[in-house]
Amino acid sequence: MTELSRRFYYEIKPFVPRRIRWRMRRFWALRKREASKNVWPIDRAAGETPPNWPGWPEKKQFALVLTHDVEGPEGESKCRQLAELEMELGFRSSFNFVPEGTYQVPRALRDWLTENGFEVGVHDLNHDGKLFRDRKNFAVKAIRINKYIKDWGASGFRAGFMHNNLDWQHDIKCGYDASTFDTDPFEPHPTGAGTIFPYWVQGRGNEGYVELPYTLAQDSTLFLILREESNAIWRTKVDWVATHGGMALMNTHPDYMNFNNAHTHSAFPIGFYRDFLQYVKSHYEGQYWHALPREVSAYASQHRNSLMQKRTSSSSTISGTSGVKIWIDLENTPHIPFFNPIIKELKKRGHTVVLTARDAYQTCEMADLYGFQYEKIGHHYGKKMFMKAFGLGIRVLQLISFVRREKPALGLNHGARAQTIICNLFKIPSVLIMDYEYSSGSSLVTSPWKIFPEVVAKGRSGHAKEGEPLSYSGIKEDVYVAELIPDSAILTQLHLEDSKIIITVRPPATEAHYHNPEAEILFTEFMNRAINFEGTKVVLLPRNKRQEAAIRAQSPQWFQNSKVIIPDTVVDGMNLLWHSDLVVSGGGTMNREAAALGVPVYSIFRGTIGAVDHYLQENGRLILVESVEDVHKKILIASRPKTAAVKIAPRKALSDIVNHIEDIIKREHCS
Repeated sequence: MTELSRRFYYEIKPFVPRRIRWRMRRFWALRKREASKNVWPIDRAAGETPPNWPGWPEKKQFALVLTHDVEGPEGESKCRQLAELEMELGFRSSFNFVPEGTYQVPRALRDWLTENGFEVGVHDLNHDGKLFRDRKNFAVKAIRINKYIKDWGASGFRAGFMHNNLDWQHDIKCGYDASTFDTDPFEPHPTGAGTIFPYWVQGRGNEGYVELPYTLAQDSTLFLILREESNAIWRTKVDWVATHGGMALMNTHPDYMNFNNAHTHSAFPIGFYRDFLQYVKSHYEGQYWHALPREVSAYASQHRNSLMQKRTSSSSTISGTSGVKIWIDLENTPHIPFFNPIIKELKKRGHTVVLTARDAYQTCEMADLYGFQYEKIGHHYGKKMFMKAFGLGIRVLQLISFVRREKPALGLNHGARAQTIICNLFKIPSVLIMDYEYSSGSSLVTSPWKIFPEVVAKGRSGHAKEGEPLSYSGIKEDVYVAELIPDSAILTQLHLEDSKIIITVRPPATEAHYHNPEAEILFTEFMNRAINFEGTKVVLLPRNKRQEAAIRAQSPQWFQNSKVIIPDTVVDGMNLLWHSDLVVSGGGTMNREAAALGVPVYSIFRGTIGAVDHYLQENGRLILVESVEDVHKKILIASRPKTAAVKIAPRKALSDIVNHIEDIIKREHCS
């Protein structure tokens, strides 16, 4: 939904009957649900534990927080009945009231709630969808909101319709805000916080506030829009949150609860909510910290240094940018793990990220494995230069409708030529991240902004001009290797449990423009040596089905006695590398991932050696194999000790890249 359409909707909303509004939202949501199945109701990336997370009080496994937004007079009339139900089951919650809405907020009700251990919060000002219409309007309304916060003795605020601007909201003087969520594609502003933990939003000086994202689907979404007939999604999600030690924060509405237990077009049975509370109480007794939002806020505030904001507001980003729409094009498998933390960080800083992916080299399969939401556009056309050029032109044409629909402010890629051409044609600023300086390309496929590893882009000073390469510390793989959590299940998956020496091998990129046939000779020589070495198992990772078929046809003896395994499905490449004793590869990314993980790695790449590989060689992290003789003399086939965890601290590469992107946004005036 565009900003213009949102404004139009909230202008006409008071005149549209609620039943029609629900039908409209239901039609839209059912289409959205299928497209969002990889990130809702569970976004796996949101389960990442914050660095230096102290854990919950009393060493509880997870936190349970109950909140209710009271939207209208019908909801206000049910508050006491709902609170009594919770007291009966041993729970307490927060009730958030609209100060200047369609109902009065009786002081007697607020006092009764607080006297019985509940919390009272402020919910928007008018609940009309216009709070964030412009900065001046917001500042004026924030003064009135602050008056209610003070008069009511409230600690927290939540905006209507989950609208938010974490920068502007520093004007609201409260301990916490609860206007975000971990994942909810059905909201008007669907960009989530990407975490199931509270986090600190830093303001000027020592000022700031705690952000409490809701992590369980809203009742209106589940039962009125999607028409779920049970609370199974709540149960599944709370189980997942508990497993990951996060915060199960629920946001329901007494307006939509039917205390006669009927499921109508505008209300759901109260039994769904009661049953959920009983489920948590019976399955997790003694394992959760049941707290009011203000108590979680106070605890998170004490540990603010460990919970620095997951989404950075515009005032606290390096370059002072406001959120823009960034388009990332994924053309090859290595792009998935590389962009994964970059996407998370861009979203944390308030940007919207849209993805396209080319159906080649298992790129889409890997994107599915990572839970990416993307649009599949185009495929690979083979190794002949004419077909490559033809395929590039076709994909450019296929991307036009996507660009016209999404209207991205910035393109971002790691060597995706089609995106660069489209951005140049539509005059969209684009950023090329690249770590191999010998890739070919014309001026049409050259991005105005380039970001290289510092070993490639030497001599850059301060702020680069447009066209000059910016640089980041370390190598590309430093961006994401620290995220790896080794999972030994891959050994069972690939039948490697009893293997003494596991060797991961990546054949040369025979269809790439930079391919040198010498690499194929080295590949064949090593494979013949490896299969005849006692105790070895080789995991072979062809680049596509054509290459796999060619290898099987040319060397069927390799696959006798299961000495060589080709996985049936896409696997987590870094996890496989971590469990390998050595890696031999004809491609740059796998070599560098192994080097970043500290796994012995040998490169049989015979194209022009780039600066990054020379850097790794000089530092003893990569060995270049340049002849058949080297295959036998340089490659040491032996087991290596492995630990249960990857002890690699997060490196500067990620922050360097994202800071450059934000600086480029500022310079291009994308916002």
